[in-house]
Amino acid sequence: MQKIPVSVATPGMILAKPVARPDGMVVAAPGTQLSESLLSRFESMGVDSVTVEGAPVDMEGGGDTAFDKRFERLDHLFRKYDSDKWMLQIKRLLKHFFRMKAVKQAAAIAAAKAAAQAKAAAQAEARRKEIAGEEE
Repeated sequence: MQKIPVSVATPGMILAKPVARPDGMVVAAPGTQLSESLLSRFESMGVDSVTVEGAPVDMEGGGDTAFDKRFERLDHLFRKYDSDKWMLQIKRLLKHFFRMKAVKQAAAIAAAKAAAQAKAAAQAEARRKEIAGEEE
């Protein structure tokens, strides 16, 4: 079971826990298979994350985003509070928050790169067709 940002979820994943809107209304039950339209609805309803079965997304991949740097710095910032259970709880929650944000940001960067590559490929194909049309 893994909690991931909605922007990282993909069609075909199975929900492990119910999904609720920010106002608490449940909109999807455990065992529901995610689809593109369901993910779009979640985003439009303000749902930030979902819990899916298994561990389909590598949340530990070290990156170079601002959130990754903040995640790495937490151990240093909380170094004096190893015996304070409340500070350790805050540290754990912050680590989870920064890990989720880092994965979401990395997914957005990857999506932007993929869109740019698709656009470049479409432009190259259009140029190729234009050149081929002029030669005929």
